[in-house]
Amino acid sequence: MNWVNFIRGVGNVLIILVIAGLVAYIGDRVGHQVGRRRLTLFGIRPRYTSTIIAVATGVFIALVVTLIAILASQQVQTAFFRLSTLTAEITTLTRQEQRLEQKVESGRLVVPTQFLMSPLRVVLQRSQTPAEQERVLRAFYLQTVQYVNANYPKLGLRPFRPPSDVDRRLHDFLDKPLLQALLTRSKVVLIAIADQNLYVNDEIHFGIAPVPDVRVFAKGQLIFGLKIPGASGANIVLALGQLRARVVAKAVAAGMPPQLAENVQPTAFVPSPAQMQSMLGNSGSYYLVAYASENVYPDLGGVNIQIALVPQRP
Repeated sequence: MNWVNFIRGVGNVLIILVIAGLVAYIGDRVGHQVGRRRLTLFGIRPRYTSTIIAVATGVFIALVVTLIAILASQQVQTAFFRLSTLTAEITTLTRQEQRLEQKVESGRLVVPTQFLMSPLRVVLQRSQTPAEQERVLRAFYLQTVQYVNANYPKLGLRPFRPPSDVDRRLHDFLDKPLLQALLTRSKVVLIAIADQNLYVNDEIHFGIAPVPDVRVFAKGQLIFGLKIPGASGANIVLALGQLRARVVAKAVAAGMPPQLAENVQPTAFVPSPAQMQSMLGNSGSYYLVAYASENVYPDLGGVNIQIALVPQRP
């Protein structure tokens, strides 16, 4: 049990006991005073009158304390007036949690969260008017809906249904402070990503993510170099895989979204991979290096590189 909650619960019980004691004491004293003065109410005998007044006093005090608590505490209001509604909400959420747990344990994951839902991209220009940006965004949205509904139902997902207030949502998206702040510095690339894990029979969901279209690598820039000892039995295929992983990490660190950085495309090998493997059979040390084959921006949709194997100079 959480000790903070336990202590709070004990404190609440003690407060209730003190209030109950005060109510009983005050009611008793009022009733005692009425009895001593032998007052009567509606012709009732004095001792019965004192009992009635004592009980009424206790009820009145309890009512006042309760009203004060209701007015002062949102939790007390909930306990008095929304308890059944809250219980129903808890039951609904519990069932949803159970369904989600069952889905995670036994369901088949089709699309993980943050997955790139579409290869489509669009660029918002700083020079565009709000109306032009809204037209670009709407066209991108409709194209994305068409793409996901043409491809993901084949994998077991239910088609995406645009919300009835889609126009308002797109307008609100353009008004977000983050997007407006990005547009003051550079162009912005919009991509569609999964905003939740999607399992078989789930309805397709996606969100639009803004990415500043700033240069990640300059053309000809050395991205990473991997040192490989010669005559060590190194496998060029494994080395290329390690180099690719390093390029992805460098691109992400430089501001490329992971969804786009994963798209590493070698445009040239110097020499060919087969010749690289042959070179590694010789003595000495070599560097397997990756260069940007062009200026790399998020709008490119990936990282185009040239790969070379060069001997280490003495």
